[in-house]
Amino acid sequence: MNLIKGINMIFIIIICSYIGIIKAKKFETRLIELKKFQNALTMFKTKIEFTYEPIKNIFEEISKIIYLEEKNIFKLVIESEDEINQAWKISVDEFHEVFNKEDIDVIKMFGKLLGKTDIEGQVSEILLTQNLIEKQIEKAEYEKSKNSKLYKSMGVICGLGICIILV
Repeated sequence: MNLIKGINMIFIIIICSYIGIIKAKKFETRLIELKKFQNALTMFKTKIEFTYEPIKNIFEEISKIIYLEEKNIFKLVIESEDEINQAWKISVDEFHEVFNKEDIDVIKMFGKLLGKTDIEGQVSEILLTQNLIEKQIEKAEYEKSKNSKLYKSMGVICGLGICIILV
């Protein structure tokens, strides 16, 4: 009887720890996605300044190089039949689980003038968005350093607490 109880206690601690790790992973994922988006903006700026390629071609290349063909905002824009700025808004809405509200607002703001201005206007819009994304990255790094360890520790502590209550 005590063996079964001991195994259940260990199982409870493992499950609670795993939940804490999953919660902490969200902060890491957000930071990684923001950095990828910043790299994509840099690539977009360079391509639009020097190659004069159409935006959809650049987005396709960004999707292949930076995101390695995994689901991303740029790929969804390419696949959409809508205007590019409308497709951008819809694509950003599909990524609400990765980013927080501030991130989504900054990314949506970038899409409002997408394809509607000349090259200089587009470049200045990219630079503004890069600055805002840089601030979001700093916030994400702070939140990750603060909350990641907290959630992992809380998972273990909650598991131990449940075990103590059950004993």
